[in-house]
Amino acid sequence: MGVKTVAIIGSGVSGLVSLKTCLEEGFEPVCFERESSFGGVWIFHDEPVKTHTRGALYHCLVLNSSKNMTNFSDFPYPKTSSPYIQGKEFINYIKAYVDHFDLERHIRYSTDVKRVEKATDYDVSGRWTISFAHDGEDVKQETYDAVIVCTGLYTERNMAVYPGQEQFTGEIMHSNEYKKADGLANGKTVLVVGGSHSAGDCAVDTSRVSKKTYLSMRKGTWVLQRMGPDGLPRDMAVNRRINFFIPEWLRRKNTVDHIYSRINMDNLGLKSVKKMFCSETMVNDDIGTRILCGAVVCKTGIDHFTKRGVVFTDGTSVEDLDLVVYATGYQLRAPIVDNDIISDGVKDLELYLYIFPPRLKHRTFAAVGFVETIGAHAPVFEMQARYATRVFKGCATLPPEDVMIADIKRRKNFMLNRFGKPKNFFPPIPYQDLLADRIGAKPKLWPMLLSDPVLAYRTFLGPALPYTFRLVGPHSWPGARAAIMDVWDTTFYATKTRIVRKSIGDLWGLDVGALKILLVVLFALTFFLSILC
Repeated sequence: MGVKTVAIIGSGVSGLVSLKTCLEEGFEPVCFERESSFGGVWIFHDEPVKTHTRGALYHCLVLNSSKNMTNFSDFPYPKTSSPYIQGKEFINYIKAYVDHFDLERHIRYSTDVKRVEKATDYDVSGRWTISFAHDGEDVKQETYDAVIVCTGLYTERNMAVYPGQEQFTGEIMHSNEYKKADGLANGKTVLVVGGSHSAGDCAVDTSRVSKKTYLSMRKGTWVLQRMGPDGLPRDMAVNRRINFFIPEWLRRKNTVDHIYSRINMDNLGLKSVKKMFCSETMVNDDIGTRILCGAVVCKTGIDHFTKRGVVFTDGTSVEDLDLVVYATGYQLRAPIVDNDIISDGVKDLELYLYIFPPRLKHRTFAAVGFVETIGAHAPVFEMQARYATRVFKGCATLPPEDVMIADIKRRKNFMLNRFGKPKNFFPPIPYQDLLADRIGAKPKLWPMLLSDPVLAYRTFLGPALPYTFRLVGPHSWPGARAAIMDVWDTTFYATKTRIVRKSIGDLWGLDVGALKILLVVLFALTFFLSILC
């Protein structure tokens, strides 16, 4: 029995791309959204979040990935947009995407899904029953051939608890309650807890108006700036297919060398106790400067609270503390689904390729957006949705249950050994290429080299743009090649507001970063061939 109707839970980025891919495959999707508008965590609210079960934006947020790496594979950002997008502006791109593909008519707003469970005839049909309440009305039920859960990782905030915290007389909040420093941190002593992106943002933002801001990190972090080598957006410089043929130790060395050319991590008290690629990272352009001028002070982890302050694990303390911001992330929760399908917490989560529960009898259930990556998330979610819907349609297959479980265990062990804790985390390029290969959308080097060598050069030596997954395969996009070829013009069009003399690379239309990588690879090949001969 084939899939025709699909229920999608949530209309954030992962829900919207799932909705769009369902329409591409000819399904009849319905998207259930408990809020009154689409966008998920990208819906900006000036008032503090009242619930613990969704993420939220703060005013100073800027996307960590550049626009051409963030956008969906067949819907580029406008040429006039800046290379990096402010958080509050990203929703405008999402709205344009929804309008362009006419998605909104398939969304049911103010509809709170209570349960997703197997239908009474599941063993035969593979169908799912959705229990929901619209706008506070009585609970109703509908049955669908397949379901995609898109509630994601940013559901329940993770609030750390330390000894003595209950007696602390200052204010404590999570970063998803944080909006802006003005009116909150003016003239106050602030402590931000965490070592990743939101911790850096909150520390920098509060330090501009606070008396003093302290940043507490148990293990430190690695700070990456948005501007990478050669003045390019960092993700466009490093997220390239060719880079993954370079040994990890060399990539690590190059990354650390570039970091230290901008920020001395030791002198500023930022450096992680774990090596690069195995630790927390923080994308932040200002944290180093704020530490250098004394506005931010780095501290170790918290040992315990006092009535008016905290004592850190190194024995130092801060008194007269007014505000504590926990930028400590979120816990995975999907209470609408049984734990044996989507568990509470990453530790026990079983999802093949982070999408499919392996122990279900029918391949009619998928989870999209339950992952983290270093770089843009939206194209990763899109590729997950494309793979899931191709499986629903029968155009892509899954391996036997034992093979899927073995793959899940292998990936879990790898993450545990690398990070010392369970994580659903990976570099975007090998993962997206893997999923694209399963649906026939992965670009192939040698055929492309013969038919279109210039495009091959851009695809395999240049940034691994989302457009590359629309060059071939199902639902390819005629504009993909032009988007790849014009990427440097569209990246910097908005910033070239003053005419300057062009460099040699610009005159010849060359990607200097790609040429450097190519020279390194050619040198390495020559060296090894000389040894063999």
